[in-house]
Amino acid sequence: MLPVLAEGLDVPLPVAGQLITAFALAVCVSAPLLAGATSRYDRRKLLLAMQLLFVAGHLAAALVSSFAPMVAARVLTSFGAAIFTSQAAATAALLVPPERRGRAIALVMLGWSIASVTGIPLGAYVSALWGWREGFALVAAASLVGAILVWRYVPAGLNVKPVDARMWRDIFSNRLLLTVVAVSALQSAPQFALFSYIVPATKAFLDASPGMVGILLAGFGITGVIGNALASRFIDRVGAANVVMASIVSMLAAHLLWPWSAGAMPVFILVLILWGLGCFACNSAQQARLAQLSPQHAPVSMALNTSMIFLGQAVGTAAGGVLLSHVPGIAGYAHLVWISVPLFLSAIALSAFAARRARV
Repeated sequence: MLPVLAEGLDVPLPVAGQLITAFALAVCVSAPLLAGATSRYDRRKLLLAMQLLFVAGHLAAALVSSFAPMVAARVLTSFGAAIFTSQAAATAALLVPPERRGRAIALVMLGWSIASVTGIPLGAYVSALWGWREGFALVAAASLVGAILVWRYVPAGLNVKPVDARMWRDIFSNRLLLTVVAVSALQSAPQFALFSYIVPATKAFLDASPGMVGILLAGFGITGVIGNALASRFIDRVGAANVVMASIVSMLAAHLLWPWSAGAMPVFILVLILWGLGCFACNSAQQARLAQLSPQHAPVSMALNTSMIFLGQAVGTAAGGVLLSHVPGIAGYAHLVWISVPLFLSAIALSAFAARRARV
């Protein structure tokens, strides 16, 4: 919804992009802190409360008319995302035997990719056709349905090990865990350097209509679902670290092709396929990787991992906005890979290093 939202709030596109940065930074800071503060609560009640907070935050965003209140609404909403994303995965791990935890976590993250299949193109289409307020209202309505489903189907009485000072010391003294969560930041940042501006980039590269943008983003989401489904099948077979590596390599290939997709629909589609196959699969595999490395620390390490994903979103979006403010037009969108490719290469190197350390 970013282009229409920028117009509605009367701010430049790179400034509107900082709404993503504000949301992501708030999640980054609050996710591990809130995971610790809420560790003693029943998982069903916690997940329900976070969904309802998400409803309230999006309703507030639909009603504001200027940039500063919108930032406040997005920060409020971020607290719901900070808890729900990581704790939904940790809750799923409580429902299955240890040998099936990787698949269970990947299936939860599969929901994230299915949401992208519907949410991203639908948000772009609804905002272009009716407006950004309607887009936020649609998210609020979907979140309310999610809250009802959580209450209906998540069993009561699910609890995790309470987080105390000793657990924090254990996590922050575990260099392997910290290395793995750093991989999440390094693979997230390059994605959002480009993805935050994918709608205007698609229009600039292909002169695409709102309907075509929606179709292309839906295709991206479908490949994300496929990639995540493959990840859920192979994580427990070949190891989460290998799935992470394959996912990042696939995304790197997509970004290397990106500059040549301007005016070339087949190349653009190939970029979305390679990128989609890796993006959600990588997040799923990273969460499973942490659960495999230290199951007793999973609720907090997964929250810390979510924090790093959103830190990457914040850094990538901000960096992309700076570049676009200095290199406008098609050239700016093409040059976003100057940010993404080095970061992907760094993520590959660090993930390989963590995999070797885990085998020692």
